[in-house]
Amino acid sequence: MSLKYSDKDTEEKKWEHQTTDKEKVFLVDIDGTVCDDIPNEEPERFATAKPYPDAQHILKEWKEAGHQIHFFTARREEHREVTEAWLSENGFEYDSLVMNKPRIKDGQEYCWVDNKKVRAVTYLGKFSKLVEKEKKILVFDEPQND
Repeated sequence: MSLKYSDKDTEEKKWEHQTTDKEKVFLVDIDGTVCDDIPNEEPERFATAKPYPDAQHILKEWKEAGHQIHFFTARREEHREVTEAWLSENGFEYDSLVMNKPRIKDGQEYCWVDNKKVRAVTYLGKFSKLVEKEKKILVFDEPQND
């Protein structure tokens, strides 16, 4: 991700996202990531979920910067209408909504295998700007991954 110094915030030296590198495609979970963590067993709560303000702000920035936002949720297809209404009512702009993400139990983790570059960001309770850091990741034991 390329960052550019923001002229309007010179004194505070704030940094902002720019679209000088390739457009990103964000796959974003809903429950527990952009709003209250509501299990599928309580679908009556979906319509009144409280959105996380920092999520609204950051996702709006990403969208305005030209990136794609795709919500990828474990909510079932039968809850699409209430989910789309909630996203709209709460100002979330997005490119698509994918339902029926496999559910996992506490202690399990998603492992994405793809022939394209994948970056994973684990949501830990607060959205903020994305920065690059060196971290250990799982890769296939092949020479091209050295």
